[in-house]
Amino acid sequence: MRPFDVFGNFKRAFYSNFLQNLKEHIMWKKSLLALLVVSPLAFSQVEKSKKSPLVTFNESEVTEKITLAKSQWQHEANKTALLLQQQRESFWALEYLLNGAIKQQSLSASTISLAQGLIERLNGYPLQQDAEWVLLKAKIGLNQATESDISAFLQKYPDSIYQSSLTQLPFEQLYQQQAYPALLAYSKKVSPESVQNQCRVLGANYQLLAEKMEINPELTQANNEKPQTDFVMTDLLNQFEKLWLITPNLPSECANLEAYWKDNGGKTDVNIRLKAVNLFEKNAKEALQALNSDNPALNGWLANVVELFNQPQTLPKFIENTEVNPQSQQVAKLAFAKWLKILPEEGKPGFELLETWATKLELDAPTLNNWKISYLNRLFDGVSPEFVEWRDSQIEALKADNLTERRIRMALWQQTDTAKWLDLLSNEGKQKLEWRYWTAKNESNLEKRKAIFKEMVGERGFYPMLAAQQLGELYQPPSVAVIELTPEEKAKLPQLDRIAELIALKRHAQAKNEWVNLIKSLPQNQQLSVILYAYQKQWYALAVEGTIQAKAFDYLFLRLPNAYSDWFKIALKDKPVSKTFAQAIARQESAWNVEVKSHANAMGLMQLLPTTAEKTAKENGLPFNGENDLFQPFNNIMLGTTHLAELNQRYPNNRMLIAAAYNAGAGRVDQWLARSANKLDFDVFVASIPYYETRGYVQNVLAYDYYYQILQKEDAPKIFLTSEWDRKY
Repeated sequence: MRPFDVFGNFKRAFYSNFLQNLKEHIMWKKSLLALLVVSPLAFSQVEKSKKSPLVTFNESEVTEKITLAKSQWQHEANKTALLLQQQRESFWALEYLLNGAIKQQSLSASTISLAQGLIERLNGYPLQQDAEWVLLKAKIGLNQATESDISAFLQKYPDSIYQSSLTQLPFEQLYQQQAYPALLAYSKKVSPESVQNQCRVLGANYQLLAEKMEINPELTQANNEKPQTDFVMTDLLNQFEKLWLITPNLPSECANLEAYWKDNGGKTDVNIRLKAVNLFEKNAKEALQALNSDNPALNGWLANVVELFNQPQTLPKFIENTEVNPQSQQVAKLAFAKWLKILPEEGKPGFELLETWATKLELDAPTLNNWKISYLNRLFDGVSPEFVEWRDSQIEALKADNLTERRIRMALWQQTDTAKWLDLLSNEGKQKLEWRYWTAKNESNLEKRKAIFKEMVGERGFYPMLAAQQLGELYQPPSVAVIELTPEEKAKLPQLDRIAELIALKRHAQAKNEWVNLIKSLPQNQQLSVILYAYQKQWYALAVEGTIQAKAFDYLFLRLPNAYSDWFKIALKDKPVSKTFAQAIARQESAWNVEVKSHANAMGLMQLLPTTAEKTAKENGLPFNGENDLFQPFNNIMLGTTHLAELNQRYPNNRMLIAAAYNAGAGRVDQWLARSANKLDFDVFVASIPYYETRGYVQNVLAYDYYYQILQKEDAPKIFLTSEWDRKY
């Protein structure tokens, strides 16, 4: 094994990967490699006998032998490719066959025989396990799976991703068979995961205990003491109660036990209130509305809780009218965050209302303090002199870093003193790279300022880059090596072949699940080797996901692969947008996941909204046939880079503003520019972007762009362009 140096010779890595693939697939590799490295003028063979003469070959003979070796290699490669294609077709046929059986709710002996015949053709196929699972799943779905079927699969594939599904299945089977003792014995070996399986275990336990208690109904009176079953039943009821409190709706398997629990006084007023709190927190609206009691007063309380859930503005009314108890306190705390969101941002100074509420509810000091911090954050941007004075005095009194950081940003864009606010930060807050940078800029002693910047330059990220810019130095990110995965190590990881086949079948979600499970199962040194393997295979999204799972944040070449390079070059031809910048946008937006879809309906590599894509296509004479186009990398890159070019027309050669507009919209960027009125330096404007997400987005994109410039060995990498750095915002 040897280290892989990203900043070294990439050609060497390519050939290393090429030869490794030969080793993996061609049994007679040594002969070929030997032929390829001999002198072009001579091919010699040493006989076993020392007396045998040295055999030499001329150039023509060497060429002939190399040609023969290449022909053999091609023949074997074709055979391998043909076998793989045949097995793929068998796999697809198997899926089609069994999906049809499930749809028809009929799995005949003939169908099973056909399925088994197809599976026999899949020996050595990377997804052989999945093929056998497809058959087993069909049997399970149609209640035809036997215990031996499941046991055989688990024994054959002990590390299968389907392990959890299968180990949970006996809970359902044993419960349906009313094999309650066996079910309880199984639950001691395997923990039930779903609420339904938990109820099956509890329900089975209840049935057995109920039978025992009915057999000896007068045992307690006869012995004048509680029988053992009573103690066990009490424990069982306690277990059920915990589940009832946190679960919006219990399945039917818990119904008998729930009835017994209620009959024995389990559904107390306190428990009902506790469940209401849990439902409120889980946003379980329907379950909360359905919760009821035989106590009219408690039903009134529940009605007020439901009203508060639906209308956060009724919080003052709830606090005024509610009885003081721990559950009312919890509900008020949960509702407070919702109430703040609908509170007008312009408010009068003072915490009198919060203090009144805290007194009425008998809240502790930390809770009141947190309420004050949240309240002040909501009203933060008030402009009246009275409010500003009060806000600043409270920031000093509360000493909350989130408030202090926001006040520093305000001071930056207002161009007022930041020193006292920086000093107010906690020791932990002061260690953040951002505030170390601004502390340095505030430092009047030139040597001390340089010393802080020097310390920062050795670290990773946007603010170390800014520090390098201030020093007039070239910023060099950390260069780290990774040990390559050997063929022997790779052979012990069949998951890699499975992932490769899943990717070939475009089953990216399943490939990602397999990949994450693999990474989590490995020690860190092997994690990195496997991530490098993915990088070399051009599994871009998986390589990035691997660095996240392994927390390998310093391994920049793995985090920032040169993905879809040719397509970016084609798409950016004649556009005033650099390839590294466009790739930085893609990396930040999608982490190279071609199928990702955001909560806002942004799609694909550069996370375009369908409306934006359609508008961009129409205005630039480009094809767009609907949302599915955005999951095609080339189409997405074509439209995404065109949109970047449109933004470049609005903000010429200014990546910071383009990135901000790509994330938050050009309208908001124009508002921020109007607010600053061409008075702010580049670094001040970035720090004062009011949206947390956009501020981090801009910093990441600019950092990624610079990293990409270095990784792709551009002649003169630039942290910031002159058109960005030398202007006022």
